[in-house]
Amino acid sequence: MATVGTGGSRLPVPVSRDGGWAVLGGTANRLWDRGCFGRPIRDGILLTAAEVLNAHRLRGLPLPYDGWLSDALESSPNLLFEVEVLGALRVQGVKVVLAENLTAANAVLMDERSWALRWPRDVRPTDGNPVAEIRWMRARDPIDWQALSHWTREIEAGGRIAEILIVDDEHGVVTYRCAHHDPRGEMPNPFRELENEERRTLARAWAGGQETEGGHWLDIKRGLWPVKGAGIALEGGVWIDEIESRIVSRIINPTMPNPGGERGVNMLILEDLLSRGLVVRTGFKYGTRWRAYERSIGEGHAPWLVSPLAEAPTDWGEVLLSVRLGSGVKKHWICALQPNASSIPSDVRPGSLDWKFLGIERPPSDSRWSNPVRH
Repeated sequence: MATVGTGGSRLPVPVSRDGGWAVLGGTANRLWDRGCFGRPIRDGILLTAAEVLNAHRLRGLPLPYDGWLSDALESSPNLLFEVEVLGALRVQGVKVVLAENLTAANAVLMDERSWALRWPRDVRPTDGNPVAEIRWMRARDPIDWQALSHWTREIEAGGRIAEILIVDDEHGVVTYRCAHHDPRGEMPNPFRELENEERRTLARAWAGGQETEGGHWLDIKRGLWPVKGAGIALEGGVWIDEIESRIVSRIINPTMPNPGGERGVNMLILEDLLSRGLVVRTGFKYGTRWRAYERSIGEGHAPWLVSPLAEAPTDWGEVLLSVRLGSGVKKHWICALQPNASSIPSDVRPGSLDWKFLGIERPPSDSRWSNPVRH
């Protein structure tokens, strides 16, 4: 195992103690003082196995004995992944303290699922508050979107960043952030803000419409069309797809039930987006269900790409593809998550459910932690 940096000969060999590895003597304290490795104890510092290997790589700390790594992997199967995450953070000077060492930093977690806390490079953990809570995942780990949303909500409530570090099959590390979005637009809410004359106009257009494959064509000029967030101008009229057609019929007759199933869920999400004043169009070209605009098309780009949970990526490798695509076209990819209710009643009213929109995002350029290329 190659070492990095100087001074390794001045650090003593770690010894087993209290389920961890103690580095004893005055020279050991600099591992905590300069890099927040482990946690201070009476006569040195106490490291986890991952921190022993991390300190070996970055500070030249000797390994406890020949064959230690094989023994450590037997008791800590995630060791090689954890050390890559620590390396991605600490090689760039980031102050990171593992959850089991937080007593040394006088800090607490907002959520017990967090693996570590992060401080800015220029702030010592004993002198300031952490800015992020960290979890790490492997690229092929499955995603529980509801659990991820709950974790993110707990972190955001504490004013911290929810940070995810992904380790790929080559043990390379990339950083992403989780954040909830509250997409809003400037269009009137078609369920609550239409004038009586607009409702009559909509009803007449619907009554005289023609069903087509995949939707309806309505003989009404786009400029007179009351539902500004839906429908496209086509052949002198307005064409709406199948889900939009159901929504229009619900605007005219609010007692119409939701169809249920995946189609019903998609209908409720689209109703929610329209009630937020957004202009919604297909996201087919971007690999998502919808793209959403704040203003009329032509007045700006669509800030959001929206996927229902049923169509969301199932592992982190798939997530990164969606996020990179969205980032490349300057859009936020967000997953629409059903409220906590286990089932949705068929007579639920548009806009009455508390949908959550969870985004996975690339951090700013100065916060993209990645490990040095070694493999």
